[in-house]
This record gives sequence, structure tokens and C-alpha cells, in this order.
Amino acid sequence: MQQKRWLKDFEHHISSQTWNTAEALLQAGAVKNLREVEKHFWVALVTTDEGHFETEMIISPHKIKAFTCECFGEGRRLMCAHVAASLLRLRQFLEQRQEEKRAKAEQQEQKERSRLTVQDALQNATPEAITEFVLEYARRDRDFSLALKTWFAGLITASENPYLLVLDSVIPKGKNVREPEFRRLRKTLDDLGMQADTALALSNFQTVFLINTAVLRKIGGFLLQQTDNRYALLLQSYQSALHPLLNWEKEQVAQALRDHVWDLLFEIGSAGQIPPECSRDVLKYLAEAAKEAVKFERIDRLFDETPAPAPPFVLQLFLVALAERGSAAAVARVLKDYSPYPEQVRSALLVLYYLRYREAVVLAGEAFLQTPDLPTGWRKEIEDILLYLAEQSGDMARQREILQRRFLQSGSFEQYEKLKKVAAADWPALRRDLAEQLQAKGERSKLASMLALDNDWEALVAWLEEEPDIRQIQRFEAQLLPEYHDFLKNRYISLLQQYLIEHFGQPAAAYVRQQLSILLQKGATELVKEIAQVLTAQFPDRPSLPEELAELFPKTRKRVLL
Repeated sequence: MQQKRWLKDFEHHISSQTWNTAEALLQAGAVKNLREVEKHFWVALVTTDEGHFETEMIISPHKIKAFTCECFGEGRRLMCAHVAASLLRLRQFLEQRQEEKRAKAEQQEQKERSRLTVQDALQNATPEAITEFVLEYARRDRDFSLALKTWFAGLITASENPYLLVLDSVIPKGKNVREPEFRRLRKTLDDLGMQADTALALSNFQTVFLINTAVLRKIGGFLLQQTDNRYALLLQSYQSALHPLLNWEKEQVAQALRDHVWDLLFEIGSAGQIPPECSRDVLKYLAEAAKEAVKFERIDRLFDETPAPAPPFVLQLFLVALAERGSAAAVARVLKDYSPYPEQVRSALLVLYYLRYREAVVLAGEAFLQTPDLPTGWRKEIEDILLYLAEQSGDMARQREILQRRFLQSGSFEQYEKLKKVAAADWPALRRDLAEQLQAKGERSKLASMLALDNDWEALVAWLEEEPDIRQIQRFEAQLLPEYHDFLKNRYISLLQQYLIEHFGQPAAAYVRQQLSILLQKGATELVKEIAQVLTAQFPDRPSLPEELAELFPKTRKRVLL
């Protein structure tokens, strides 16, 4: 129930009768067990002569956002005395807690005044003495020295970017990085991050640019050499430096500064120093600016001058730039040239998809699916993307094309049902076309799947009559039972008879048992008994046959069955 009132004066918005009753309940100690069960969500129990009523209140931060009581009937909107009493008690509690905080703060302040503080020391020391102390302490404590240089690096005017010098001094050299060295780097990155945040809050974009570009330039390559936890920690600092630069609005930041950001990202991306987790954002940023002819020429020249196959970032940047400029056909042509490198093509298609260059993905994706010996997982991944795009755009023809191709390749029940739904009124003609294609290709197994999916059992039984592989019958026997009991019995007997004629001994009998055990697992006990009795009667000279078949049933039933 929503009635937004200030907690401090809600009594002015309720009836005097409700207020008087609430005060009386509070004075009588009727409000019990007041507690905050979740942030801003309070409950209390109000005990009266009429009974116990639980109240609930949402207070955030000092406004009454909602309240309810167990006494509320349907349609009730006005505050009851139980809620009012609970709010009074809550107000008392919050005021008491605030007063305790004030008292504690005053005590702390008095305690601090009674001892020597850093502020006291600085106020009474001369600038010369402070400088002498800082220099001496920095000589003795490396961490202090580093923090000092990091904090005041921005005041150095002799260097184009003093933060580069700071990071140069702290990035470990060599492969075996000791833990103290890594901690020192992390502490420096944290300090730089705080300075960048402060500068951003003050709209000091030049300082933000210097700090963040120094981080991106210096730790990208080092980051990619790390593993596990160290990689994750450094990645956080890298992303914190990158995202503010990517999200600067044109009206906030000078064009020259944004051009410097573009140049830096282009440089470190070309050098392969951007973590995979950041690659997609950087590609989008660089490509959006490629609408400008000058920037596109740089991307084009980079791709042309890079020996094939180009590194993933260089290839993807060129493709995304082409797509951004509306050259989807050119994207497809470039990826066709990269068909000998399917992993590169797949990665590029995924980037284009996630950056929402639909036309380029469709053209290049269809061409990629024609690649010989394409791994099944990759094919499914690209087809999923193309199918999703077709669904989003309402392209029914492409949906049918993809689903039909998938069914013809896999015989999947799921793809068949989707295809039937998409085809709608065209389904009968499409079904005939599918059956003809499967028949022409000799895909008898998939043709059988199609018959089963359409519940065309008579046609399926006729097909199985001509099928010599018992495994095909086993695919559908669960659906054929019990209606086609006699067909299954005769077909099993026929196929197993032929097997026993061609094979001998205990292995042949074991094979028969194994096939019937599959049927038995589907609950066809009586059918299995009938088949077993016929076979043992037809092959009385096979002593191992009844012994093997008897193993299908509990020992107490062997004689009865066989």
C-alpha cells in the first residue's frame, strides 16, 4: 500500500483518532519486536486486547514508502493505529540511534584533540623541515617513495606524460615476478585509479587522459603475460582505465583529445596488446570513427601492409570498419579469402555479430558454411546466429532454408518441428521435397525419423519391413508398442532367425539376448517371451540359446518362459 509521507511528521496526515490510539498503544508498550529484516524493510508486532497484529513498513531513507497490517481488509488504504504506533516506535528508535552516533563522534573528536595528530605536526613544522623529512623517509622506504612520486607526478611539467615514468619504475622486469613486486604495481595502479576518478569528477579530462593512457600503454603487454589471479587483478585496472576514455561524450571533450585516444588504441591494438575481454569494445570505438576517410585509410593501410594471415585484431578491425561503412559484401569477400583459416573466420563472424553488423554477418556466415570439413560445433554456432537474425528480422525464407539444411544434416526432431512451424501452409509441399531429397541421397534413417515425427506409423512400418538393420526398429519400437505388437514380433523373429542361420555358438546366442534385452527394457515382457519361445523352438539344436535367453528373466521364471 503506497502512501509516501515523511516519517518525521506523518502524524499530520492521519486522523486524530488514529493518532491518539497509536500514542496510547506506544505508551502501553504494545509495540514489540521491532526489527529491520531487510534494508529499509521493518516489521513489528502490536499487542492489543483484540489480538496480535504484525505490521510491515518500508522506510527509505526517511520517507514512508509503503506499509501494511494484518488488520487490513480488502481495499483498505488508510493507515491504521497499529501501523501508526509502529512508525512512532521506529521514529524513536532511529532518533535514538542518530543521537548515539553524534555522541560517539563527539567522544572521538575529544579523544583526537587529546593526542598529537598528523595535522598538528604539519601545522607546527616549517616547509624546510617537512621537505627534509619527506626526502629522508623516501630514501628509507621504497613504498613511500613510490607513493610520493605517483601522487605528485601530475605536477611534473618537464615530461610529456609523467605517469609513464611512474609505471616504468614499478613494472617488474623479467619473467619471474615476485609477490612484493606485483603488490607494489597493484598499489600504484590503485593510486593512479583514485587520482583519475578525482580528476574525472572535476572534469579535468587532460589528467584523466594522461593517467589512463599511461596505464593502457604500459600494462597491456605485461598483463597478457600473467595468468589466473594476477591476470584478473590487472584486467580490472586495465578496464577501469579504458572505459572512461571510450565513453567520453563529444560535447564534453575536445576533438584533439579524442583523436589522441583513437591513435593510442589503434597503436596498441595493432601491436596485439589489448586483452581479449576488451577487444570488442575497442574495435567498436575504432570502427565508428572509420566513417572518416582519414581514419579508414589508416586501417586499410594497416591491413594491406600486414602479411597474411593478419593477427585476429587487425583482421577484425578491418572487417568492422568495412561493415561500419556499409560494405557488407566486401566483408564477405575478405573472409572468403581467409577460408584456409577457419578459426580466424569464426572469431571475426562472432565479433561482427556481437557488434550488430547484421548484413555482414548474414553474407559472410552463409559463405563460411560452405567451407569443406567445417567442425560440427562451429557450423551449429554460425547457423544459430543466422537463424536468430532471421527470426529477428522476420525472414521466413531464410529460416526455412537454415532449418531444412539442419534437418537434412542431422535428422533432428527439434529442427523438424521448428521447420514445420515456420513453413505453415507450405508444409505439405516442403515435406514432399524433404522426403524426395532424403530418398535421393539414400538417407533412409532420416526419412524414418520424418515419418515418426509426423506420426505416419503405417508408412514407417512399411519402411521397417524392408529395413535389414535391427537397430532401426529399436529406434521406434517404444512408439510402435503396443499397437504394432504383431509386426514387432514377426520382424524381430525374422531378423534374429537370419542372424542365427548365419552365426553359431554361444556368441550368436548372446547377440540374440542382447537385442531382446533392449526390447525388454521398454516394458515389452510378454513380447520378449513370445519371441524367445519361437526362437528356441526353431533352433532346438542350439543348447546355448535357451541358456542365454533365460538370463533375461528372474531365475524362478526360467522354466515357465522357456
